[in-house]
Amino acid sequence: MKPLIIVLMALNILCIEGFAEESETLTNSRIVSLKDAISLAKKNNLEIKSESYKSSIAATDLTLIRGEMLPKISAVAGVGPINGKTGNYAFYQDQKTWGAEWIGSIEAKIPLFVWGRGEDLKHAATLNTELNKLDVTKKQNEIIFKLKEAYYGWQYALSLLDFVSETQKDLEQAVNALSEKKEKKEDILRLEVFKYQVEEKKLEIEKTVKLAQMGVNFYLGEELKLEDKNKVQNERQWIEMDTRELKTLSYYLDLMNLGAPDLQKVDLGIQAKSDLLSSEKKAALPVVGALVKYDYAQTNQRTAQNNPFIYDPYNHSSFAAGIGLTWDIDFGVGQSKRDKLVLEIAELKSKQVYAKEGLKVLLNKSYMEVEEAQARAETLKKAYKSAKKWLTNIETSVGLGLTPAKDIIDAYTTRALVFKDYYESLYRYQMSWAHLSEAAGQEVDPLLN
Repeated sequence: MKPLIIVLMALNILCIEGFAEESETLTNSRIVSLKDAISLAKKNNLEIKSESYKSSIAATDLTLIRGEMLPKISAVAGVGPINGKTGNYAFYQDQKTWGAEWIGSIEAKIPLFVWGRGEDLKHAATLNTELNKLDVTKKQNEIIFKLKEAYYGWQYALSLLDFVSETQKDLEQAVNALSEKKEKKEDILRLEVFKYQVEEKKLEIEKTVKLAQMGVNFYLGEELKLEDKNKVQNERQWIEMDTRELKTLSYYLDLMNLGAPDLQKVDLGIQAKSDLLSSEKKAALPVVGALVKYDYAQTNQRTAQNNPFIYDPYNHSSFAAGIGLTWDIDFGVGQSKRDKLVLEIAELKSKQVYAKEGLKVLLNKSYMEVEEAQARAETLKKAYKSAKKWLTNIETSVGLGLTPAKDIIDAYTTRALVFKDYYESLYRYQMSWAHLSEAAGQEVDPLLN
């Protein structure tokens, strides 16, 4: 394998490092399939957990709105010192005594008819809660896609590691065979240099395997310990071609239109804003309500005035109830809120059209990538088998001492190039299904449903 080809392999595998982030390893070693890994990530990933709190916070608005629409009750009760006086409205006389005065009051404002504003606000708050739940779904889709990158990247790295390890052994045998046949020293040295270059790249790929493994652990979101050497194990030590049934494009378009979180968020946003607009319009109307009020005061230090036409603040008990209107006039503040909501609804409707068209293009692209990736992988598989046969013939010739070092290096170089392209095509094929699920807004991979 020429140094250039090895560098190309290294560059391809180094892209996997972007999928793997520094993390700690699981305390218990176990084999985890991608389907199980996705289930664990949904349950334990900290980013998903953080996003889920938003819907709970939004749900508190419902309690707030219910409280706003319920009666407002204000109650006061207390006791305090008061000096003694006797008399009436015409005269009074001080007494050299002190005692207690008891006071209390209850006032209740009961909204009876608010033109359905409460229902509008409740519906808007419910939609906002659902909208935040869609954010959780969107975050889950994002984490699952990254997990697939790390998981399939891990298999890709393991495949390269296996190839490099095998190549290293073959080159060692080739060097020994040439040495035994007492071939030219230059040919033997050329193979030895090549062998050490492969060994150096093997160390780099081993590091990448560990990084991809750590990336999977990171997205699983479990409690990890950096010093623990036990790790999650991939269910495969190589990447394979898992053929799936690709349905019609219209099938995935229907799934996208029904379940894509971005489209649902826009739809719910328009409905919620419309409810708020309706509520703001009704807020400009008078509210029909009832008022209930009770006042009480009592002390034995003041002469009680039994005349109902004389106000007695120290000894009295009064009750009042009635129905009336309250009307808040804000001189343009409410109209400004309504105008703003109208513009926000228009903006969301524009985004709705844009989002549908944009996601449709993205889904078409992802669909074509699945078709292309499958065709490329099947074609490169044939080239891979031919390169393998060529290398087998070369290895036989090496054993007989009939092949010079240059031909050996050419055979390994060709096989390495074809190997890289073939296994990269397998990785891209697996990820094309991940892109299709991402574009559809839900899992469409038959192997993961």
